Amino acid sequence: MPRLFLLDGTALAFRAHYAMARSGLTAADGSPTGAVYGFTMVLRRILEQEAPERIAVALDPKGPTFRHARYEPYKATRQKAPEEMIAQLDALREVVRAHGVPLYEVPGYEADDVLGTLATQAERAGWDVLIVTGDKDFLQLVSDKVRLYNVFRPESDAPVIQGPDAAREKFGVEPARVIEVLGIMGDTSDNVPGVKGIGEKGALQLIEKYRTIAGVLEHVAELSPKLREKVERDREQLLLSRELVTIVRDVPVQPDFEHMPAAAADPEALRALFRRLAFKSLLVKLEGGAAAPRASSERADRIARSAADLDELEAELRAAGHCAIDTETTSLFPLDSRLVGISLATQAGRAWYVPFNLDPALLGGTDALLARLRPLLEDAAIRRTGQNYKYDALVFAAHGIRVPEPDFDTMVASYCAAGSLRRHNLDALALTFFNEHKIATSELIGTGKAQITMDKVPVEKVAEYACEDAETTLRLRGVLEAELAEKDATRLFRERELPLVMVLARMEERGIRLDTGLVARFGVELEAEITTLVHAIQELAGFNFNVNSTKALGEVLFEHLKIQEAAGVKKPKRTQTGWSTDAETLETSYADVPIVRKLLEYREVHKLKSTYVDALPTYVSPRSGRVHCSFSQVTAATGRLASSDPNLQNIPIRTERGRRLRAAFVPREPDAHGKWVLFSADYSQIELRVMAHLSGDEKLRAAFERGEDIHAATAATIFGIMPGLVTREMRAQAKVINFGLLYGMGPQRLARETGLSVNEAKQFIEKYFGAFPKVRGWIQRTLEQARASGYVETLSGMKRWMPDIKSENQRVRVNAENATVNTPVQGSAADIIKKAMIELDRALPASGLAAQLLLQVHDELVLEVPERELAATQALVVRCMEQAEKLSVPLKVDCGHGPNWLAAH
Repeated sequence: MPRLFLLDGTALAFRAHYAMARSGLTAADGSPTGAVYGFTMVLRRILEQEAPERIAVALDPKGPTFRHARYEPYKATRQKAPEEMIAQLDALREVVRAHGVPLYEVPGYEADDVLGTLATQAERAGWDVLIVTGDKDFLQLVSDKVRLYNVFRPESDAPVIQGPDAAREKFGVEPARVIEVLGIMGDTSDNVPGVKGIGEKGALQLIEKYRTIAGVLEHVAELSPKLREKVERDREQLLLSRELVTIVRDVPVQPDFEHMPAAAADPEALRALFRRLAFKSLLVKLEGGAAAPRASSERADRIARSAADLDELEAELRAAGHCAIDTETTSLFPLDSRLVGISLATQAGRAWYVPFNLDPALLGGTDALLARLRPLLEDAAIRRTGQNYKYDALVFAAHGIRVPEPDFDTMVASYCAAGSLRRHNLDALALTFFNEHKIATSELIGTGKAQITMDKVPVEKVAEYACEDAETTLRLRGVLEAELAEKDATRLFRERELPLVMVLARMEERGIRLDTGLVARFGVELEAEITTLVHAIQELAGFNFNVNSTKALGEVLFEHLKIQEAAGVKKPKRTQTGWSTDAETLETSYADVPIVRKLLEYREVHKLKSTYVDALPTYVSPRSGRVHCSFSQVTAATGRLASSDPNLQNIPIRTERGRRLRAAFVPREPDAHGKWVLFSADYSQIELRVMAHLSGDEKLRAAFERGEDIHAATAATIFGIMPGLVTREMRAQAKVINFGLLYGMGPQRLARETGLSVNEAKQFIEKYFGAFPKVRGWIQRTLEQARASGYVETLSGMKRWMPDIKSENQRVRVNAENATVNTPVQGSAADIIKKAMIELDRALPASGLAAQLLLQVHDELVLEVPERELAATQALVVRCMEQAEKLSVPLKVDCGHGPNWLAAH
């Protein structure tokens, strides 16, 4: 049967806007295009993958509809449509017309009514109808011929097609009676009142028994007294609600279905439109470029099964001089994984797969195959493109192969171009740029307890998956190179982020030694402390209870002990499940209550033990006996590096117990270089120095140039006294505001952290800005620039897009403003230490020193150094770090060393 696809353009535009709000996509003139891009991808996906005989789009008209005339408060509670989205509707209309798709906007009727009318007309003509929407209200239309086509199901790449069973599953009734249920229960999103006090469950029970609203009203005397009272009270409202939720099926549409033309795209119009909207990947696809289809049948993939195949592969790679490369392994942890296969691509539309688990084994086994491939894999003359190249480099390193630096990394390039606005994994990038759904890893290895390793999957299946990865990575390079150029991020990528890839790979490969015996002994101590603290808490409560139960704890604190009375809190915070007992609430309002002090201490000890002491030994590699954490360049929105598996950046250092844990990280055993020590180099107050540089404030800069204690100098300036008269309390207050301003601290938080009253905190902040007026000026300029351009950037040019800075939601907007101020400072500090790491990684071996970089923890670098090379290493490290960036204030590095990380820091 022929098919008609009907798109709810308004709903799709809204969903696309919120899905793409952080994409940073803009047209050539800087106007946002996320919503129209998302809509265009859906439209093209349907046109290309479904090839419908007819297709149409409907939009809500400007102005009120007949429903507003019937009920003025209709949709009155809805938030106003975002201006950014509304501004894109004209471009959306152009997209629809350029694709030759009929577009309907009928005054007085919603898009739902237009689609309902066209669906009914097509159904009568014997067509199959698919309505592209995620709106549950359309379930009233479904039948054997009319179904819903939902493309917004996060758990599935494939669209979910819903028929009559979906109505029964959602509402428990046949499609024709959906309006009866909706009429009774109302719809809060559209401000449809229904019957007050009757929800979905009650509405369903009534319709199951009486079938329609008319039936309910006819038998109202049979209802229970309470139910009868509600129905009789809201009788008129009930009838009106049914009318409001009913999709009209006889809208005067022109053309009607019978005269609807087939879609006929105008390539020239599309080309001009995509250029104007800066839809690069769509433009490439339109012009027959790199965006090849996913289907493996349209790729000329090869599996290397013989020595002759390997010779042919080598000849192809050397002739091309470049390739995209990807590895398949048995684990997400590269240094402990086994190599299953390698995929390589030199051109779009084809790729090679070299399996390490052929039966019989290729060249006799892994060792011989690696020996054959080593000259090829280690040849720097063949430029490499990777997706998360660091992982592949570590896999090869674990197998004794040293691959050259990458020439391109699509994951890192995507991050440089778009930052935190999108996901940077290969599946996400293929979908974003090519509208392609890659083979899911779970399709091969499964999930949960049934999951297997990649070496257990048939070679042919792995080959298809791996070749797709390499070939997609190769195609992405061209698109991302263009995006980097357009976003003015090529230099950032080439000079800062790409060189860092192998620096991090070498750090991860080295790892750091953990004294597991010390950790075990510390764990025993903490367990004893936990037991003592639990007993103390229960004694203060007067009875035993589960201190880890939020519900039980809330009842003990607020109902039994009534700590709110002792703390003078009139209205304790509550959550949906009970009393609020989170750390912020307890620390802010109840920190002086004895049982709360013990509870907070218990939580600190318990978290330290469970998160670090118990977990760290499990990360010790059986191969090396060291801990190899993973550093990510593409996680933090500010450009900072992130650490995981384990996260060594989050080991607490503000408490004595947390600091003790650092003592478990130790240098390697003595060897030919003699005794080794851990060496720490930490930038001193780098974020404040960056702020002084960015703001140009003369007083701040002068304090740093003179080498003064910046917090004491700040206090002296604010209070108008000589530095020698600054008290410890004054310095502490100045320190809080120095750092707090970078994170959007207001008077309430300043008061909380310093003990000042809110009024005193307000005055303190005003004094600060009065003393350092250029800091306030810089903050205001930064916010204004972000509002105008939509982004903020660091010294190296790393952009962070700020779509929420114009949000109508005050809390969302304030958070975005705080991030706007913080990002240039924190992100520029990250830029500086990254540059220092790159230079240090080159300089250490060039200087003949054996010292090696192991960890980066925000503003600190940790190295493993032979004790006899300590002085030379320190001089080199300090030079590389302090000269990494030329600011208007000097950079200063504090150094330390010792037999463990605690002693070094």
